[in-house]
Amino acid sequence: MSLSYALHELRFRRSRSVVTAASIAVAVLAAVLLTALAAAYAKAVRAPVETVGADMVVQLTGDVPPKLEGLVFPHPNALLPAGAVAGIAKLDGVISVTRGVYMWELAPDHYESILGLEDGETGLGSLGSRLTEGKALKPADRAVVLDSDFASKNGIKAGATIDVGGTVFPVVGIVDAARGGKVARADVYMPLRPAQELAAGAPMVQALYPFRADDVNLLLVKVDRQRLEDVVAGTTGLLGKKGIVSSELSFREALSGVLFLSQRMGAIVAAVIGLFALAFVFRATASTVQERRRDLAVLQAIGWPWQRVRNQVLVENAILALAGVTAGLVLAAAIALALGGVTVTIDLPWDLSATPHFIPDATLDRTQTVTVPVEIPWLTAVIAMAGGLAVAIVAAWAMAARAPAHPWTLLRSE
Repeated sequence: MSLSYALHELRFRRSRSVVTAASIAVAVLAAVLLTALAAAYAKAVRAPVETVGADMVVQLTGDVPPKLEGLVFPHPNALLPAGAVAGIAKLDGVISVTRGVYMWELAPDHYESILGLEDGETGLGSLGSRLTEGKALKPADRAVVLDSDFASKNGIKAGATIDVGGTVFPVVGIVDAARGGKVARADVYMPLRPAQELAAGAPMVQALYPFRADDVNLLLVKVDRQRLEDVVAGTTGLLGKKGIVSSELSFREALSGVLFLSQRMGAIVAAVIGLFALAFVFRATASTVQERRRDLAVLQAIGWPWQRVRNQVLVENAILALAGVTAGLVLAAAIALALGGVTVTIDLPWDLSATPHFIPDATLDRTQTVTVPVEIPWLTAVIAMAGGLAVAIVAAWAMAARAPAHPWTLLRSE
């Protein structure tokens, strides 16, 4: 086996060598770059819901109250049946469920949105990381924290008080809720229990629902992402046609025109390109071996055993594969660096960012622009490299597996 002879042969058949290496490079480039783009798009689509720390937001469409005054439920936030809440928590793939109560307070001189949350990483715990003033809420507190924009607009600081639904609450802190995105965002945050009590005593809530002090109208659900489709389907089945289940799946459907939006689609396209490259490498190797029958016979005639001849072909293809995978990885890294990131603008449905459209001061821009860096998936890169090498070596092995019956027969015929 001679490295110098292998390099000489590759240079001698320069065009075929370049095309074979290029086909491997294209396959590696496609596998790595498409997987990177698919992962970036998938992450961007997950972002709106993940900003609240959940994988799924669950609501139920209701009705408009007889009068828009006092504490009311937005119509995408009807009472969630206790049985359905318990059933969702028991679904396979559900990691945790955080219950909440979301309300509006409508008065002649002001409007505010109120969100009561349980403790936990998707509940009160998520507010602590956004605290800019004062202290965080505890589950047993009968107090509130305010969104920084709302507090600034109304000149309220930590240590003041605020009237919510006829009950005065101390303001213990200010949070930068905008850092959490625009999903499940409110002006006033409080522990779940006082929010439930307010809703249970609100005339315009009771006019529509038999809401009790242990009921809820919003769920933030953490899910095993491998089971997300099953959990969404199970939740939809429990809630019926009026159920609103928001997840990356619903955002993906809204952006179905974006190419490579799902990791599955990226993997499929990369696999198809890889199969074409595989077929081309096999064909190019077969043609090379066929063209070199006389050369291989000469090597045998001067004393090279067939195993050494076969290994020589393997070495040549391995060199081409190394050149191809290296070029493919370098190109993928360069393109990823040039792209920098992918930007997706998502129009959040009103259900997820409900504000009264009839109050100008309460309007909220419901578009969310997410920019995610395109990062090389190194596991995919390693698999693509191994695959490129394997394809080239297997192709050479298959084409050179059988030795000619006798080299003199071939040489005599030529």
